[in-house]
Amino acid sequence: MAEQRRALLPFLQRAEEVQKVEPRIAYYCRLYAVEEGLKLQNREKAIDELLFSVMDKLEAYKSKNKLDPEEDKLHLEGFALKIFDRADRVDRAGRADMSTCKTFYAASVFMEVCTQFGALDEDLLGKQKYAAWKAADIRKAIREGRKPTVGSGIVEKNYGPGDKVLCKVDEGSVPVEGAVLSSMDNTFMVSLPGGTMQLKGNQLALRVLPGSAVTYSKDGKQEEGKVVSVDVTVWPPSYDVEKSSGGTLGTEEQYITVTAEPPQANLDALNVRDEPAAGVPVSAPASAQPPPPPIQPPAPPASAPHAQDPSPGVVNVRVEPSPSPRAHAQATPAPKVVPGYVPSLLQMNDAQRQAKVAVSSLGFQDYKSAIDYLQRALALLTSPQT
Repeated sequence: MAEQRRALLPFLQRAEEVQKVEPRIAYYCRLYAVEEGLKLQNREKAIDELLFSVMDKLEAYKSKNKLDPEEDKLHLEGFALKIFDRADRVDRAGRADMSTCKTFYAASVFMEVCTQFGALDEDLLGKQKYAAWKAADIRKAIREGRKPTVGSGIVEKNYGPGDKVLCKVDEGSVPVEGAVLSSMDNTFMVSLPGGTMQLKGNQLALRVLPGSAVTYSKDGKQEEGKVVSVDVTVWPPSYDVEKSSGGTLGTEEQYITVTAEPPQANLDALNVRDEPAAGVPVSAPASAQPPPPPIQPPAPPASAPHAQDPSPGVVNVRVEPSPSPRAHAQATPAPKVVPGYVPSLLQMNDAQRQAKVAVSSLGFQDYKSAIDYLQRALALLTSPQT
């Protein structure tokens, strides 16, 4: 019986809450509860008695008041949206508490009651689902002793005309640089090398050059810092900020504000390709160098056990005795640093990939390949690529 009662209580409780100020809303909450209750299979006797008592209240109200389904539908929807907006304003102001949680939940219940007039439109349905989720999210945060996340947790972008941004046109493309032309809600018209495209906020990211001065803000605290690197191999990008108080942290776009770009900043510093892909095709960065073909291991002798296949993505190398690594390293001098040269963001990411392959090679004791990959990484970081 407890489970059947729980299915009806949210609507009956809302009816009691608004009975004095909104008796018409209370009527439709009770009506919806009765409709849902009659759908229950194998109802307990106590549930039938509850439904009969609610029906008596419905008949008493109906005998004294004229009902107009069309007007009542609009009235109920407007009331539900009013409750939703009240909770949403408090939440977006960062003041959400258990009272906000209950208000969101009540809004979701009132919106569900609206379904007795027919299917909810797309906007109302979206808000009904959001309100139910938001109520659960706030409750969970409070139980875990942390501050509830403001809004949906999805960053709303507020770029304006002329702002320079990084754009990821599709899942497999390299980010390209663009300029915002206009915006509406979270949709932006962006000028790209291959033309103009309409992109969503989640396809754009803040363009920040390494060395840029920024203000880092989170949880009401602010601190000056400097961006030391930006990882565009993940999306949205990750920004490594060196704080003025010491230490480096990885953070997200919404927590930093650029206050000054480095002196050498220019449009080519990110080395973003000019060819668009997939409507605006984008190819790999010019600085990227294809790795050498894998060195295949020799066939093992008949008496040797079969070696397991290496895992995908690991360079297949041969382990062989050879002269000391120091002697080999001395054979090829390290690249010289070109005065005034600053590697681009994508070049630094290419160098990081080369270094990771070098580490993998050392795992197989193949120091020759490791040296080769490290030299490639150094070349990317020390001189312009032709």
